[in-house]
Amino acid sequence: MQEDRTVDLPLSGLFANLRQEATLLIKREVELARVEASQKVGQITRGAVALAIGGAVLFAGILFLMLSGTYGLSKVVQPWFAALIVGCVVLLIWVIMLLKGASNMKNLNLKPERTLETLKDDARLVRSRTP
Repeated sequence: MQEDRTVDLPLSGLFANLRQEATLLIKREVELARVEASQKVGQITRGAVALAIGGAVLFAGILFLMLSGTYGLSKVVQPWFAALIVGCVVLLIWVIMLLKGASNMKNLNLKPERTLETLKDDARLVRSRTP
């Protein structure tokens, strides 16, 4: 129905409609990009909060495990050597956890997929309607 109405419009009316529709399209694309970006930020924030809480609990647990491990090993070897062994084990665990966390962060997809797809669709639509 809109096709019939635009055929009867003068050239100035067509340009006015084009400007209005282009403005509306840009506003909607910007809104979509903003919504997608806020969703991605929310995902990162939830992950960071969980990581921080987990790190604090892990730290407290490690302190007690190091203390008990050092005390237990000091019954078998010299106390300084027991502390060295426990420290090396904790350091190894820390490195493994750090690498795992970095790997998880690399796998996050922060690209606004829907926005890019609709922009591609819009470009195809514009190309198909222009001579």
